[in-house]
Amino acid sequence: MKKLMRIIKRIWLNKSAIYRKTCFYVGVAFTLWGFVSLFSPLDGILDSSATFGCKLMIGLLVLIIVAGISFIISTFEVLNANENIVFTSKTGHKVVVQYGDMYSPDIVEKGYNGRRNIVISVNRCFDTIVDDNLISRTTQHGRIMRALYNTNEFDENSLNAALQQSLSNIKPEVHLSKDEKPKGNRKRYSCGTVAELNVSNTLTYFFLGLSKFDNQLAASTTKAEYVLALQNLIEFCNVRSHGYPVILPLMGTGLSRANISHEEALSYMVSALHMNNEIINCDFHIVVWKGMKDKVSIKNL
Repeated sequence: MKKLMRIIKRIWLNKSAIYRKTCFYVGVAFTLWGFVSLFSPLDGILDSSATFGCKLMIGLLVLIIVAGISFIISTFEVLNANENIVFTSKTGHKVVVQYGDMYSPDIVEKGYNGRRNIVISVNRCFDTIVDDNLISRTTQHGRIMRALYNTNEFDENSLNAALQQSLSNIKPEVHLSKDEKPKGNRKRYSCGTVAELNVSNTLTYFFLGLSKFDNQLAASTTKAEYVLALQNLIEFCNVRSHGYPVILPLMGTGLSRANISHEEALSYMVSALHMNNEIINCDFHIVVWKGMKDKVSIKNL
């Protein structure tokens, strides 16, 4: 029952995409029917004595059957789609929205040998202390830093030093006092600042400064800051992606408190990329976690 309810929820979530595809298939079916009738008239299918009402009912029945079959085919196609190429930029690169695991090398095409740049949104002080106070373990910020620590290549101090080195040529927006931020780094950078961390020959992280803390260590992001961060990120990728794919999660929906839904975040991100398509010099993959297929549609774009 739970599985059935999830399928119904996904159908409802993707109803616009299913409707468009159903109309397309119905149109194709009747176009082909009309084309065939040019060479082989279909008048003989119905008895010449059939009344207009009878012919109308049969016509409606045929329409319902064709629409029903088209709906089933469309639903199957939409629900089984794991990737949607939203558009191709003026520079010939794709913007793709897909379900999957953003950390998997399989997200990008094999031609890149798994080389990619992964964007992680963090607070604008670029803190590295994952203690469920400054950084929550449940956020992408916390999860990726814990994963880096588990490799034994970094700890909180060495990772912080690497990020601060990446930011060394960027002027902080403000130096916070201990009263303004009781814990962690106190250099706060402007919204959309990116710290670059190369961890291997195939993987680089772009840590995007998005949220800011208050004196209670509660993060927040305004919608204006969110849009500005996306713009700055796209411009940064134009310079620093080196043509390799950029992997983006849905940002701003969690503890960064931008107060936007997952669907809104996806729409904002696609729109920002579309407006900047002339400076896109790599493929962008917006990755929706594969467990969220009943919450976010990749086809309603």
